[in-house]
Amino acid sequence: MKREPSLNGIVSFALLTLVFSAGFTVLAVRLRVEQVDKAAQHRSEMETQSFRRVQTAGLRGGIFDRWGTPLAVNRLSLCITVDPGAYRGGRKQGETVESRIMAALEGMAAIVGRPPAAGVEAVRRHLRVELARPLVAWRDVTEEELARFSENARDYPGFDCNADAERSYPQGTLAAHVIGRVGRDRLPPVSGGERMNFVEKELRGREGLEMQYDDYLRGMAGEERVFVDARGFATSRETVIEPRHGFDLRLTLDAGLQRVAERELAGLRGACAAIDPRDGAVRILASAPAFDPNECVPVLRSEVYRRLADDPAQPMLCRATAGTYAPGSTFKPITALAGLAAGHSAAEVYECTGAYELGGMKIRCARTWGHGGMDMAHALRESCNPYFCALGMSAGSNAVIRTARAFGLGQRTGIDFPTDAAGVVPDAAWKAEHFADPKWRPGDLAQMSMGQGQLLATPLQMARVAAALGSGWLVVPHLNEALPAERRPLAVPASHLREVRRGMRMVVDGGTGHRAGDGVDAYVIGKTGTAQVGYGANRRKNTWFIAYATPTAESRSDEPIALAMVIEDGESGGGTTAPKVAEILKAMYNRKEPAT
Repeated sequence: MKREPSLNGIVSFALLTLVFSAGFTVLAVRLRVEQVDKAAQHRSEMETQSFRRVQTAGLRGGIFDRWGTPLAVNRLSLCITVDPGAYRGGRKQGETVESRIMAALEGMAAIVGRPPAAGVEAVRRHLRVELARPLVAWRDVTEEELARFSENARDYPGFDCNADAERSYPQGTLAAHVIGRVGRDRLPPVSGGERMNFVEKELRGREGLEMQYDDYLRGMAGEERVFVDARGFATSRETVIEPRHGFDLRLTLDAGLQRVAERELAGLRGACAAIDPRDGAVRILASAPAFDPNECVPVLRSEVYRRLADDPAQPMLCRATAGTYAPGSTFKPITALAGLAAGHSAAEVYECTGAYELGGMKIRCARTWGHGGMDMAHALRESCNPYFCALGMSAGSNAVIRTARAFGLGQRTGIDFPTDAAGVVPDAAWKAEHFADPKWRPGDLAQMSMGQGQLLATPLQMARVAAALGSGWLVVPHLNEALPAERRPLAVPASHLREVRRGMRMVVDGGTGHRAGDGVDAYVIGKTGTAQVGYGANRRKNTWFIAYATPTAESRSDEPIALAMVIEDGESGGGTTAPKVAEILKAMYNRKEPAT
């Protein structure tokens, strides 16, 4: 007897059929979404996995002097590279990609004639993080090395020769402190868009103008697409965006005058700064000793760094802007102006007996028996210490300090350069902060009045002082030719400046600095300075000369120049430094064409 299905069985079968139908429906929908609706997305993901995005470096802009003389440019560096993909297959028992590349590098090294820059650790790291990129094995390949490589390249798959950009300083040590140097850094990726897989190392400014104007000089990055196989080895590449060249930087610097200044400083420790008094354009910024920035390319090697850093002469120090020195008697024109502002007359006569006595202290004159009666102009001419000590003491601390700061001393000049030391114009507050004896004493003022004591200034600051004494304007020095002039008038009466200029002209015309004007086809005013530093066996002299020059006495606007030079361990400002300043002035005024 046939049994009829029960109601419960029919319901269970219907439910089961419904579940299976719903499952197949969901599966069909998901398959459509994945295979049809998301096909474009999957294709994009597959394509993304098949290539790598590389941010390529842009070429750096050049640096040129005011006449177009190249000071920092790019040069092509031939490099031998190896493609890891050429060593990924067909390995013998126990071989790895790493071991095969190392064996190939050893064989190629015998052909090239020098060991590769990439050792085993560099190869290992490259395979781990930059597999799709060629490995640079040799940089700066010579023509002879290239010829040997080319003859044997077919025996070494994956090796190629490419051109890379390296920084070059065609003038060698000339203006090395000003130009500075670069290094290679993996800079932050370009913002926006998709993430880069690789970012090439770019040249980045480390010191000097290379650092000051790094963003301006650095080019705009490009993009390269490297196609890879399933293991990540490169199969081909294409350029997506061409990298762009950075901007060139034209300086106010005069390479010819700079060369003369550096020649005069050769073998010495010292500095020279020269500016155009009309707008602050820097013509010379020389420091000695110097270094060759080409030694820092392509990298600053540890042995080179140690040699430069351990040198007691400090060749990496830009003395022109970072070296602070007691200005000595070059400060006396400021003391003279402070005295005039306090009501003293330039015609007043002071009786120099050979020493200025202050309590138990004697400040001696260069002339042991004294100068006798001296007015202001003759005191400047002979650089009489007792005269300026007495004048400063009479004018008072506030007047001397106020006048010094009016000339920009004790503060940064504002130059567009990384190092710009402020120097020191001491006062009671400064002394209280830096010395155990906080009291400001008469001896402090007397020492400062003749440019010594705790008073400190850079050569650039003193060039700025010379410019202000000659023109009546305090300028902001600048090295970038495109920067606008910044200046402000001195709060000093013109009649007072004329009195000081008269004395400074007498310095050059038969005075302590007469050798600064010998044979110079220009009208020169100036001031010598000799500052005693150190004690006992370490006692020595730093010798100064500051000058303001124009083609003629009547001309105050046609090619003027103001400069300051300091030489460490000299004999005197007039004997050591003034003749060297004369050579710079001759190079500027005793010629028809720009110095080269």
